Amino acid sequence: MEEGLDALIELPEFTKALHEEVQARGLVLEDVTTCAKSIYFRLLYHKYDLDKTIVISDVDFTAEERAALITFMKVQSKWPVWALPWREEVSGKLDKWNVLDSSL
Repeated sequence: MEEGLDALIELPEFTKALHEEVQARGLVLEDVTTCAKSIYFRLLYHKYDLDKTIVISDVDFTAEERAALITFMKVQSKWPVWALPWREEVSGKLDKWNVLDSSL
């Protein structure tokens, strides 16, 4: 899975979608790019049933991680086969662990 995500990051459509997502959310490109390159390890802690819709929640992921995941999902949504259903869920119930602290 990690190798597949690394290959996706190199695609021009991923780069374009990533820039659009970062701009739309008012985030820092470098922070989201870092999350995209390491998101595999965060996904290991979440169990997803591939028969159901993947929920990208603000409770489970930082804004930067969500932007990275949503970029992946937008790119794969255009695939003619094996595209996974997904949605973003914003509850507004963020805690201190859901904010990227750039001072660290």
